[in-house]
Amino acid sequence: MSPSPTPTTTPGHAGGPGSETRGGRIRALGVAVALVAVGLVGAGLVGAVPLVVELLVTGAIAADPVFGLASVVATMLGYAALGYGYARRYLGGLPARVPDARTLGLVGGATVLALALAAVLGALLTLAGVEAAPSGLFELYADTPLVLLALAGIALLVNGPAEEILFRGAVQGRLRRSFGPAGAVAVASLLFAAVHIVAVVGTLGAALASAGVILAVALVLGAVYELTDNIVVPSLVHGLYNATLLTIAYLSVTGAA
Repeated sequence: MSPSPTPTTTPGHAGGPGSETRGGRIRALGVAVALVAVGLVGAGLVGAVPLVVELLVTGAIAADPVFGLASVVATMLGYAALGYGYARRYLGGLPARVPDARTLGLVGGATVLALALAAVLGALLTLAGVEAAPSGLFELYADTPLVLLALAGIALLVNGPAEEILFRGAVQGRLRRSFGPAGAVAVASLLFAAVHIVAVVGTLGAALASAGVILAVALVLGAVYELTDNIVVPSLVHGLYNATLLTIAYLSVTGAA
């Protein structure tokens, strides 16, 4: 009997559902959790470098917004480096193309859908007597509203792409081979929401409520990645979503809204 040909991988939707056993699914989940854990620790250490420099220069941490913004950018670059490196080494790369007009329409529609889901879920939580916890960044820079605008730009250019490269490109891409598209979207979205619990302030109940809202948004991001097989699409949706929230926060703080 001649040996079976060695399977090859290509960027995007390589290795369809059912291509691995149950043990393979467990390994895939382990890899996904490990990627998230390494991302949190590794990118956190990278993001701490500007804060250490700030401490040495000013004698305090989080006193100068410039160092804080540098920390955010450094952390996101850490996410992107890990996600890109893993995808290139084990998934055959990341599918990335310049969106055409039709795809840009999908970006706009998905962004509106994500914002609408967040608004509706937030309203329902309020009616239920549960207030979603705000982001720690909103709280930290409420007294320096211009920083919120700077963060909006960072969200669009750095934050959105970096988190999508890790969570959709690497994590969801790895999970897809074992769980199929729907399962990969669900599990990657749960991991994404769980990670963001640490980024909000407030009670545990408020943090969990925020995680629920983030989960809904993550499902949108995962779905558009599966629909388009183009990491640029969820990156744009993610960036536009965050930038919109930060701009609204700026208008609220300054009284312009």
